[in-house]
Amino acid sequence: MNKKDIRILDDAIQYLSTKQDRVKIIRTTLGINTDFDFLREIQTIENLFKGLLEHRKKDKSTFFYASTSGWTVQYFRDKNKYKKGEKYSLNIYFSFVEEDTFEW
Repeated sequence: MNKKDIRILDDAIQYLSTKQDRVKIIRTTLGINTDFDFLREIQTIENLFKGLLEHRKKDKSTFFYASTSGWTVQYFRDKNKYKKGEKYSLNIYFSFVEEDTFEW
């Protein structure tokens, strides 16, 4: 990771730290990995992000994502092919479902 990647990840984690109580409540309510503390959550996010940074170099696409343990990290870029120093946006969210399907 370069300085730009670290700054982007730090900004995202800083924002998520203000919402850490919500993550704990969701885990407790659902009974999924209830022993995770926020440090463990950050490690999960960092590992997903690092994997995406490597994956973006190998594949041609404008969208990449990785998920595990309730966390999803999405990486968006303008061009299909990797270019060093490219601009990208990052979304990180916590959910055990992508969408509700209550309609029949």
